[in-house]
Amino acid sequence: MRKCQLFAYVLLPLISQLSSNFAVGGGQAVKGTCEDNEYWNNKGFCCDKCHPGFKLKEKCPERNMKSQCVKCENETYLDNPNHNENCFSCTKCTRAHSKEKSPCTFKTDRVCECETGYYYKKIGDLEWQCSPCKTCGSGQLITVECAGEQNAKCQCKENHYAVKDKSRCKPCVQCQDECPHLCKSSTPPNPIRSFSPTSPPGPISQMLVPVCACITVLALGLFMTYEGIRLWKKKRHALSSQKSSPASDNQTLIITVAPDTEHNESASLTNQPCETELNGKLPDCVPREIKIHEFFYFVLDEVPIGRFKELVRRLGVSEQNIDRAEQDHRNSKDAHYQMLKVWSDSGSGGGNNVLPCHCIQMFVDTLKDMYLVNCADNIESRFLSQDTSTSHSGH
Repeated sequence: MRKCQLFAYVLLPLISQLSSNFAVGGGQAVKGTCEDNEYWNNKGFCCDKCHPGFKLKEKCPERNMKSQCVKCENETYLDNPNHNENCFSCTKCTRAHSKEKSPCTFKTDRVCECETGYYYKKIGDLEWQCSPCKTCGSGQLITVECAGEQNAKCQCKENHYAVKDKSRCKPCVQCQDECPHLCKSSTPPNPIRSFSPTSPPGPISQMLVPVCACITVLALGLFMTYEGIRLWKKKRHALSSQKSSPASDNQTLIITVAPDTEHNESASLTNQPCETELNGKLPDCVPREIKIHEFFYFVLDEVPIGRFKELVRRLGVSEQNIDRAEQDHRNSKDAHYQMLKVWSDSGSGGGNNVLPCHCIQMFVDTLKDMYLVNCADNIESRFLSQDTSTSHSGH
């Protein structure tokens, strides 16, 4: 009996070890099949990732065993599931005129902001500083407040013009290029004096009268021609309807035209922005819906990779969202796509998976500010000019 027990204690562990080795060697997992919360272990199986705020101390020794993770130390953090052996150092708000907006935790980085009177200015990819806000000079008023990463913007007050350095504005006191409203005479001309032999009318006034008369006659002639063609077509249509309808003793075809129909139709043709068809189709001027993914993939092929971070920063994507996109995606295009998704989600309008045209126009204007004119023109012709071309081709 004791020999059997000794046999079991010695041989059973060996048998289990051999079976586990066989499982690892014969049924080894394939690299790349790990779940999102796992990572590939060089021993031939997947290990679980550490939770946000914890770093990896030891990898899982065997399949279906947990990795050993420890909490990030003070002034360090990890904001995503990971298998990093070190935590990221928290940002320090030690720049001049900077202060802490939100503290550093083991899961989140510290967020800094500038004091009142300063704005957050990026210098390269990692450097930043608190720059003093712009102050409007004399004769100017503020149009954009200085806050966050936006400096103040100023413009001239009404009836003022900017000086050469554009640091201030002067009031308009005389007729000049910057003050055209002062070049118009406030007193009506004297008709007797204008036709007197001693003060002949100027050349501009002599040319203006016949030009206006020609334009008026031409517009009146076009209108009368249009009305005549329209009434002739209407009359011919009525006659053709009478001829095509079979005559009978019990049926009589009566065509009535309301007295104000002509005026209402002409008014509707001039007032309506686009003509709708009688068969219930949508008007030709309805803008084409622009799918978000279609726009994003086109942008990823157009914008240079080296300028992409600058672009999304100008569009208002925060540095924290940019870093998170790069941590979540090794592929640069996937990371850039995530940055564009953050920008589109922060806007409004368009509906589900549809990007409104005003957002695309803002995107094109930003590219032009970055001197990426070719990229801006390609995107504008692809998504903004197509609506107008489609409407014209429909007619």
